[in-house]
Amino acid sequence: MRLFGLSLLLLGANYAFGQIKIEGIVKSELGDGIVGANVYVVENSSGTDSKTGGKFELVFNKPGTYSLQVTHIQYEDKIVLVTVKSSANDLLEIILKENKEVLEELEVVAKESSVVAVNKVRLNTANLQLAPVPFQDISNILATLPSVTSNNELSSAYSVRGGSYDENLVMVNNIPIYRPFLVRSGQQEGLSFINTDLVSSVDFSAGGWSVEYDDKMASVLAAHYKKPQELAGSAMISLLGAKAHVEGKIGDKVSYLAGVRHKRSGYLLNTLNVEGEYKPTFTDFQTFWNYQISAKSSVEALFAYSNNNYRVVPSQSTTSFGTFNQELRLEVAFEGEQQMKYHTYQGALKYNYKLSDRLSWTTMVSVANYFEGENIDLEGGYRLCDVDKNIGSDTFNECISLRGIGTLYNYSRNRLNAILIDAETIIKYDISTSQSINGGISYANQSFEDYLNEYELIDSAGYVSVEYSIQGENTTVANLIKGFIQHSINMPEWSFTYGLRANYNTLNGRTLVSPRALVGYHPATNQKLNLNFGVGVYQQQPFYKEYRNVDGSVLTDIDGQSSVHLNLGMDYDLTWWGRPFLLSTEVYYKYLWNQIPYIIDNVRQQYFPEYTAIAHSAGFEARLGGEFIPGTESWFSFGLMSAQEKIPGVDEDFVRRPTDQRFKLAIMFEDHIPGDPSLRVNLAFQYGSGLPVSPPNSLEQRNSFSGDSYTRMDIGFSKIIEFNEKFFKFLRLGVEINNLLGTRNAVSYTWIKDVNNQQFAVPNYLTGRLFNVVVSTSF
Repeated sequence: MRLFGLSLLLLGANYAFGQIKIEGIVKSELGDGIVGANVYVVENSSGTDSKTGGKFELVFNKPGTYSLQVTHIQYEDKIVLVTVKSSANDLLEIILKENKEVLEELEVVAKESSVVAVNKVRLNTANLQLAPVPFQDISNILATLPSVTSNNELSSAYSVRGGSYDENLVMVNNIPIYRPFLVRSGQQEGLSFINTDLVSSVDFSAGGWSVEYDDKMASVLAAHYKKPQELAGSAMISLLGAKAHVEGKIGDKVSYLAGVRHKRSGYLLNTLNVEGEYKPTFTDFQTFWNYQISAKSSVEALFAYSNNNYRVVPSQSTTSFGTFNQELRLEVAFEGEQQMKYHTYQGALKYNYKLSDRLSWTTMVSVANYFEGENIDLEGGYRLCDVDKNIGSDTFNECISLRGIGTLYNYSRNRLNAILIDAETIIKYDISTSQSINGGISYANQSFEDYLNEYELIDSAGYVSVEYSIQGENTTVANLIKGFIQHSINMPEWSFTYGLRANYNTLNGRTLVSPRALVGYHPATNQKLNLNFGVGVYQQQPFYKEYRNVDGSVLTDIDGQSSVHLNLGMDYDLTWWGRPFLLSTEVYYKYLWNQIPYIIDNVRQQYFPEYTAIAHSAGFEARLGGEFIPGTESWFSFGLMSAQEKIPGVDEDFVRRPTDQRFKLAIMFEDHIPGDPSLRVNLAFQYGSGLPVSPPNSLEQRNSFSGDSYTRMDIGFSKIIEFNEKFFKFLRLGVEINNLLGTRNAVSYTWIKDVNNQQFAVPNYLTGRLFNVVVSTSF
């Protein structure tokens, strides 16, 4: 097994000097030479790629029979047995069949608008089909990128370069997508909106994107759903859920997609340190239709529904923390339950019209409705004690002295109803083959009705204290008018994109104007190098949570949050072992003002809209990806960052922001068993330094402590059985070990006082080691 040894080859590969040379040619069924096909020798892990006319050469140390694995993105994979003689060898001719499904998908992707940005990654969602992650969510791929902080395998929430969870723009076919609003922990979450079975392409940008994308400060995630040309589908079932999708075409004008997913996380939640009866059910359904009215016009329709119910009746928990020599233990016995329900409906229509070869326009209307409710009646009697760590003692690993005893009580009755309407028209005009101009105007109506009633009590040493209380019943309606204009110029070596974006919000009466410019350089003297520079203003109007104070009241007279981004990136194409690799690096700096301070508890963000802060973020990122194993895609990510903020009148100096993760390392790797590519090993690894921790009820001391680092390794073993049948393509049988190392990662902290009024941060741990079985198929 070469899983980790392959990465060491990057530092120094030893190539055997061969004595026997064979020549070959890779052709299509029409007889055309195929350039860029990868020819890999399975037995000795050597290889090359086909050059002009499809010609290639291979060198061998000794005669024998060898297996050649030939791959190309536009053609079906092929394995050829070749006998190498010690003397003259005949010219080897290899014929590849076109992969019609991929060619059609590539044609659709080419027509889609790709994110224009300094930092852009096109995500291959096929990696998720074998990724050994619990729920095969798009956020699992994002978590392995150097820009992204995601220290919670139960949640699809992520932060980018020191930003908040609410600063990320997510779109499907340019339709805006929103996250649930009342969720306070990852285990309450269902699946993220993007269904990877339906996707043709996904672009992610962590900085320096153009003005055509909506007003967010941290990132853009833009997915496009497929427009299939023939009947196909897939299905998957595991111990953690199931999913299925079907796609096809009706006649020459109508194509459709439909997918259903079910998340069964109870099995995983049973590995938490809180024992109890977990009853989560998360189900969603999506369908996407495209009707080609004529050669110039088409209509797209998207409908999505999700039904999410989370219920837990906890019984007890035991948490040990501290050092080996001074270990403390918190034991809690619970009575009561926690329940969270939310249902989402979203529908969208999009009309595309091409007036001429140069002029086109698109109009989109989307309506989303969110119903959310949370009920908590939970009482926990606790005791905090010292643990005997004397190995020879009769009371080893038992409580020997009591530090504190008391009762925690949590009560919540929260309701929310949100209606979000978005409408947009975009016009694009191609001035010439090298220049284009596009612009758009959009309208958004954001209507929220909520009822909030929650509090937490602590009864310790006979004294009852109210830790926090949130009371409120609010109705807020915001109307936003937005627009942009952009000009792009593409020359042989240089590209320029610049534009202006503006928006007005009726709720706070603020207007935000954001100019941006991007420059790309692709030198003719070095076709492997791409340099990109971006500078611009990125601003976002307040949304529901930013208006809401920690006591439940709503403040509407607040400014939009603003930032300036400076980004300098480099992409360099590499060829190792005859296979393609890409090294991407970037340095960035962000200055931010009118920031609304917030604290994070698990995935719940609580804002302080009566304050404003200034902030800055800077960092360096690198990502190396490519075919470490022929026909697969793997990558290594590395990131350094510092994100700090200061509230005038509260902070004397800058303090860390809640998502300030100083160091990040991630790996997504796929390996094949030597000689049998159908036996595969997939590994996902993530390490992130500790995030800041805030004590309760203290804005001045927020983010003043550093939490534990996050380390997680997941591994999966699969057998791929391919069929020659027309209906079934393959069957995958897999076994996965989630959290292979059994690392105890803390997602939040419960603050407990002892009899001397000393406060302790007790970690709330995430999931433990878990074995999962996966069966999937495609037709």
